[in-house]
Amino acid sequence: MKTDDIRDKFLNFFAGKGARIVPSDSLVPHNDPTLLFTGAGMNQFKDQFLGLRIEYRTAASCQKCIRTGDIMNVGATPAHHTFFEMLGNFSFGDYFKREAITWAWEFLTGAMAIPEARLRVSVHDSDDDAFGVWEKDVGLSPDIISRLGDHDNFWPADAPRLGPNGPCGPCSEIFYDRGPVFGCGKPDCGITCDCRRWVEIWNLVFTQFDRRPDGALSPLPQRNIDTGMGLERMAACLQGAATNMDIDIFRPLVAAVAAAAGKTYGAEGGDDVLMRRIADHVRAVAFCIGDGVIPANSHRGYVLKRLLRRAVLDGRNLGIRSGFLPALVPIIGRVMEKPYPEIQARAAAIAETIGLEEEKFLATLDRGLVRIGQAVGEARKTGASVLSGAAAFELYDTYGFPYELAEEILAREGLSLDRTGFDAAMAEARTRARDGARMKGDVFARGPFQEIKKLTPGTDFIGYDSLEGEGAVVAAIAGETLVAEAGSGSRVAVILDRTPFYGESGGQVGDTGLLIGRDNLVIRVDDTQKLDGIHIHVGEVESGTLCPGAAVKARVDAGRRQNIMRNHTTAHLLHHALRTVLGDNAEQKGSYVGPDRLRFDFQHPAALTPEERGEVEEIVNRRILENAAVVTRVLPIGEARRLGAVALFGEKYGDTVRVLSIGDYSLEFCGGTHMREVAPIGCFRLTAEEAVAAGVRRIEGVTGLAAFRLSREQGEFLSAIVRELKTAPREAGERIRAMAAEIRELEKRLAAFRLSRAEEKLEAVAPLDIAGGSLLLAADVGILGGKELGELARSAQLRLGDRGVAVLAGRDGDKAALAITVGKALAPARLKAGDLVKKLAPFIGGGGGGRPDFAQAGGRNPGCLPDLLAAAPAAIGELLREG
Repeated sequence: MKTDDIRDKFLNFFAGKGARIVPSDSLVPHNDPTLLFTGAGMNQFKDQFLGLRIEYRTAASCQKCIRTGDIMNVGATPAHHTFFEMLGNFSFGDYFKREAITWAWEFLTGAMAIPEARLRVSVHDSDDDAFGVWEKDVGLSPDIISRLGDHDNFWPADAPRLGPNGPCGPCSEIFYDRGPVFGCGKPDCGITCDCRRWVEIWNLVFTQFDRRPDGALSPLPQRNIDTGMGLERMAACLQGAATNMDIDIFRPLVAAVAAAAGKTYGAEGGDDVLMRRIADHVRAVAFCIGDGVIPANSHRGYVLKRLLRRAVLDGRNLGIRSGFLPALVPIIGRVMEKPYPEIQARAAAIAETIGLEEEKFLATLDRGLVRIGQAVGEARKTGASVLSGAAAFELYDTYGFPYELAEEILAREGLSLDRTGFDAAMAEARTRARDGARMKGDVFARGPFQEIKKLTPGTDFIGYDSLEGEGAVVAAIAGETLVAEAGSGSRVAVILDRTPFYGESGGQVGDTGLLIGRDNLVIRVDDTQKLDGIHIHVGEVESGTLCPGAAVKARVDAGRRQNIMRNHTTAHLLHHALRTVLGDNAEQKGSYVGPDRLRFDFQHPAALTPEERGEVEEIVNRRILENAAVVTRVLPIGEARRLGAVALFGEKYGDTVRVLSIGDYSLEFCGGTHMREVAPIGCFRLTAEEAVAAGVRRIEGVTGLAAFRLSREQGEFLSAIVRELKTAPREAGERIRAMAAEIRELEKRLAAFRLSRAEEKLEAVAPLDIAGGSLLLAADVGILGGKELGELARSAQLRLGDRGVAVLAGRDGDKAALAITVGKALAPARLKAGDLVKKLAPFIGGGGGGRPDFAQAGGRNPGCLPDLLAAAPAAIGELLREG
């Protein structure tokens, strides 16, 4: 049975049971630290599981997931993946064990046509209810129902004894018998055996307890069902595949990797592991990029970069010397087109991002592997078993090896890495943001916000049509606590039942303004956030006393909001202009819309040319002058997509969406606030354009009065330049270029003159005899830059011969410069220029380095050059004795 058919049959089966079919979320951070991005199960439906929001009582989904906690097993075992799909059906206080078990059996033996003899089940050793359903309702013989303990049949595993606190419960697992050919041959081989005959294909979790801090399991007021079936694993069973990587959706990908390597899949076990791993990783990377993740040094981007570079290294180990990963993306797009057409539609953009990152790593890969080889050799000489954190950081920072990749390579050589030292060397550069949704002591946060969600289903936002309105205080938070009142001077977070204040989201900053109530109550709001549909007004009580239940007038700062709306509507015009000039691949990757400026991140591999910048700016301003109407509609998401509305990849959307149209040229999903027409924007000026990540550019700009003021300031600056140059404005550029060329020529002449004077000065200095018949030429040659000083030192070395040492000092502005050469008879066996420069550079308050025969240094104390030159003979003698 095809993988696509399994997915479709599962969703259709549960739709027939009345379940709401919930689309897969974008790849988002998960609450399990090893399951880095997913929206599956407890995370996707956490509010429904906790009874905080009930939009539907039953659901089913096929969720995209990425897991890297067991990445070392990928490719080496039959069933491990970094990217996989999880089928699941869910009940939020509706059906429970009987339906979950009997429907699972009906689906497997009916829709999947699996013979009953191939299936076995397990239940928790205390779960008589589940055992009874399997035995009496399904009709299984007790000898094929295994009772297992907390580790195998409780979710989370071992939760009764070890935690975490929160919703939990026993589970029942269903196993598929792949046949004796996959088994160990032992007479007692069964579902608990470590061989690969029995595969767990479906886990039915009965969430019926709340684990309390004292370890007690209290019955939940709402009992839930949370099931999970790995799609790839089920497909492998039904297709009779030896591994998950041999199923229909992987075979073309693995074959393409084998072709790129010039190898035959199945001929050599070690190569097969690499080919399977590349196929897995590039598929994971394609889906991450498709959902808006880009390679970066932290968070999801770091995971993406790690997977990409691991695939590149595996390719190198297969003998692939050039870039090959982008060519795999169209194959992924084709095999996954039915459930995920967006991958095929964006294949070119995904391949481009992968290619840029691959090219970047290939540029340093060989040198990095050499450096690792050197580190291994040095460790073996000294008997060390741990590579220092500083060396690990060098591999990361200079050669682009993620820590885990370097660790993996060194582990094969019997070495480990000093993680503590690496973290210290990394400092702020490697600080990882910790997502608040991640599992800590409890499965879900039980702070004040969870209590607030019990008080209100969400805030009624009226700010699209009004900047002022009446509302009632639902709750007030001071610190991390719900409070009954807050007096003057208190910092508070206020939740209203309705508000005109926009909560920060979609790149648009939150509103500011005032909340005004009776008895002189005034709260100055300096920020508004939004979480799960609830607007949180953050500010300070200026006067009066704030109490829940109080009626307030909410008044948004109108001037600030107007500026924000100008910039937000302009962001849509800018996106239109970029796609017009650069093509449809110039997709939005992020934005910031504030009252003072706008920032827009978009996909593009290179910097904009001056002509492209000018064209983009002109298109935006032309659209402003045309004064098209800005129209917002709320539509079902399916209808919005059929109309061609552009969605921001990586954003999560509900069943209905706000769609913003400007004229007949811009149609995008957007929940922000906007102008009613574009002419009041005034004008737009592009202020900056730069790279922010591989394949991602950023444009910044200003609108309205800020744009006018920028134009005025630039005009005044140009007028001042024109006056100084005594030329016409249109001739100023050419005049400046001519003057710059003249200055460069004069600088070259001055440098040549100084070098000539220094050579004359050096001719008058006699070399000194030093230890072992060697000669030392030490001199202060006056004003000379570092480059010229190095040339002079090399020239002096020719004069001294193979047993000579030149130590030349000079002044470059208010800095000191030092150049040292060592003859071939001394370097590197007896004396190294780099060692000598390290001894002498401290005299001038600086440092440096170089090769054994040539080194340079700079410092901030030119007044100490005489001391440095005086110390040179003794320093050379000391190094010669050590050598």
